[in-house]
Amino acid sequence: MMISVTMAVILPHAPTLIGAIGGERKQEVAPLVNAIERLVHTIARANPETIVLATPHAPVAFDAFGIHVGDVLRGSFAHYGLPTLVLQFENDLELVDEIIGEALDHRMRIFEVPEGTPLDHGALVPLHFLHEAGWRGRVVVLGSSYLPERDHISYGRCIERAVRALGRRAVFIASANLSHRLSEAAPYGYHPRAADFDREIISSLELGDFARLSRIAPELRDLAVECGHRPILIAVGATEETPVRHHVLSYAHPFGIGYVVAVLADRSPEETASSR
Repeated sequence: MMISVTMAVILPHAPTLIGAIGGERKQEVAPLVNAIERLVHTIARANPETIVLATPHAPVAFDAFGIHVGDVLRGSFAHYGLPTLVLQFENDLELVDEIIGEALDHRMRIFEVPEGTPLDHGALVPLHFLHEAGWRGRVVVLGSSYLPERDHISYGRCIERAVRALGRRAVFIASANLSHRLSEAAPYGYHPRAADFDREIISSLELGDFARLSRIAPELRDLAVECGHRPILIAVGATEETPVRHHVLSYAHPFGIGYVVAVLADRSPEETASSR
């Protein structure tokens, strides 16, 4: 059987994780950053041709999934005080077309994010760490929607089929932060039940119980003010809902926001597999 998506992983996207932006806060996130760096070096060693990344901060529609279609994908950290930190990648347009075709064949709605639209921080932060690890290749960036959970998993399956149809050596990244209400310092204040959302996510990932991820109560997601559930569900679909060498490398909640670094599926050769 042809292997399609080599790895499916979850990475956080807080700009403060980047040392030049986080400044004095870097000590607070050092273990988390260490886990990110370990994982992206594993990805770089696997040397995928294409990174497919789902970000919750891409342009979004209620009933359709967005996908960047420009030849070049570009963005900077100017909004975070670093205008000279610019990332630029070639888009894998052949794979973009194949994903769109698969989605349309399965009666899913897609809209094209126009050429020149800057990449959001949900894409830029994980890609920055990959670039720093020495990876060079093409990128596909897509968003989520407000469609039901099962539609996001189905979209991930469309991505898996597209990757397999082209024989791409690809890695899927779900760019995902968890609850934003874990302390009084959190952006949306504290809620005593917000930690329950993070516990559900982490427990599901540790157990490899991907079906449980789609059963998290909507009211719990809402009160947590999370921004990672939908990209994670797309990643679940990209794994064909099958965990392979799954594990959580790190979880932390500095600044009252939950961040997780995890592997949902790792089909890379054993010698490049990430350490537990």
